[in-house]
Amino acid sequence: MDDTDYKILFAVNSGIVRYTSLAKKLGIPVSTVHFRMKKLEKSKVIRRYVGDIDWAACGFPIISYVFVNIDVDLLKKMKKTQEMLLKELLGLAYVVEGHVITGEADILLKIISRDTGQLKDILLNHIDSKDGVVKTKTAIVLE
Repeated sequence: MDDTDYKILFAVNSGIVRYTSLAKKLGIPVSTVHFRMKKLEKSKVIRRYVGDIDWAACGFPIISYVFVNIDVDLLKKMKKTQEMLLKELLGLAYVVEGHVITGEADILLKIISRDTGQLKDILLNHIDSKDGVVKTKTAIVLE
């Protein structure tokens, strides 16, 4: 990878994905952008393209980050890993992002909800009730 590849990656990360827009912004030919983008996709440097969604405009104004603590021994008995539990949690409606992390918690989730009542339902009936989840700690985004 060279400086041009990095410039393409930063531009894609900022939301520019059209070849013509990238070429214009970077001052390089469209064919160069096309070739390099295909190379970055093939080598799995660019794994996928996602939308930048304004969840509040869609009726989900509550954004929360949930720190999940797990029981590793119980997961082992169930022949599950943290990554497998994360994948299950990512499959839940309203969970829009998740990561296995280090620190005081094991998993970090980003959740959207219509209101605090819906958030409570997601937490109590869908996350806390998962086998292997010991406790959660929630931070609600204010702005």
